[in-house]
Amino acid sequence: MKRYLAPIAVMAACAAAVAADLKSSLQVGEKAGYFEVHDVTGPKAGNDLCYR
Repeated sequence: MKRYLAPIAVMAACAAAVAADLKSSLQVGEKAGYFEVHDVTGPKAGNDLCYR
């Protein structure tokens, strides 16, 4: 059991270090760019739309 604890502790420490640098979304003050969606319902169903 003890031989498994050291590798698990190392992996947990590495995961914590990587997670500290991770930015998963827009930061405060940043603006979202455009993105395209494929409309599947409503009057424009079947069309690709650009949202800004």
